[in-house]
Amino acid sequence: MRYFEIEGRTADEALNKFLAEKRISKDFVEYEVVEQGSKGFLGIGSKPALIKVKFDDGEFLKRKSKLLLSELLEKAGFSDFSIEVKEQGSDIILNIKSEDSSLLIGKTAQTLDSFQYILDKMIKNDERTETGVVIDVEDYRLRTVKQFKEKAVRLAKNAVKTGKTVKLPPMVTMIRKEIHLSLKEVAGITTKSKGEGNVKEILIIPENRVRRRPPRQNDN
Repeated sequence: MRYFEIEGRTADEALNKFLAEKRISKDFVEYEVVEQGSKGFLGIGSKPALIKVKFDDGEFLKRKSKLLLSELLEKAGFSDFSIEVKEQGSDIILNIKSEDSSLLIGKTAQTLDSFQYILDKMIKNDERTETGVVIDVEDYRLRTVKQFKEKAVRLAKNAVKTGKTVKLPPMVTMIRKEIHLSLKEVAGITTKSKGEGNVKEILIIPENRVRRRPPRQNDN
């Protein structure tokens, strides 16, 4: 929930200016008039109107994301689905329920990640935003988090033994957060995300990393 103070020649003008700047409808705000404003006499002594606006940006993001995802799925040819909106920490989860769940997920979640990429672009969703929006299908991502965590820990321990950096496949922010957190319990490694957008790889970097020797000038 956020609050804004907006000025205008009238209270209506101030409100319309705010709605136009945010590109939202009146349904998403509540407001109160702090000062009515005055035209003065021949413009002398005029005062602008002042309103205080309460904007529920979290609810707005939920409804906007759900609507855009619904349109995206329909344009992709899916018609029999529903979208459940949930919250997990600071993230909004758009969980699609459909008999076409396998098609929506795709091989190694490539189709699901493609929908995620497009939605991220449409709502400008990235790691700089306070609230992330994650698309899921029948809780697929939640189910796979546990498997990813177990696999990542095994690979991290192996990286410590071999001294070689390990690269995990691209995954969305929600899963990466869980992986980074679980790998903090493994001594002798650091982790970092690599890539652009909301879907990135994770690098597991051993502290005793084997560094490649630079080629000598007379090496061919």
